[in-house]
Amino acid sequence: MRITLTDEQHLMLELIADKPLPAIPEIARYTGVLVAARLIELTAESQWTLTSRGKAMLEPRGYWMN
Repeated sequence: MRITLTDEQHLMLELIADKPLPAIPEIARYTGVLVAARLIELTAESQWTLTSRGKAMLEPRGYWMN
């Protein structure tokens, strides 16, 4: 599954990478796509945290030199 994140969704992914965020209705419009793409998951403490796929998405990408 290939998705393109909006700037807001990418920002939310970065915020969750900094520290887990509580699962509150105010951020549901951003987290829905991230959950569907399996980039974040809900912990037992009802906080959003990154999955390994989410961590990989935030890793810097190298550039190929010819």
